[in-house]
Amino acid sequence: MKSLREVFRTLEHKRLSNSTAAIAGLASAVSVLVGVIAAHFAPHGWLRIASALHLHRQPMIVKLAPIATGIAVTIATAAGLIKFYSWCVEREEAESERREQPSGSLDS
Repeated sequence: MKSLREVFRTLEHKRLSNSTAAIAGLASAVSVLVGVIAAHFAPHGWLRIASALHLHRQPMIVKLAPIATGIAVTIATAAGLIKFYSWCVEREEAESERREQPSGSLDS
């Protein structure tokens, strides 16, 4: 069975990192849009008091807004972790290339 490191080595880490960053940006934009719509449809005035006392039901979009935000935060966290992994792999590759260069040569 392949180790997790070998599986990630076969993936193109830069492409994966850029793709997840784009998906995280889209999820964040959708979350903001849902939040704005939820704020528009949130109860106002006396209806807000009735909703707080559970005498009146909140609109479905108001209930879905925190879920959309949670999904966006989760995707952004995953994108950040993948970006960090990509940075670590690039750093290891740069160090291995530097070790392979002959030490007696001078770069001018």
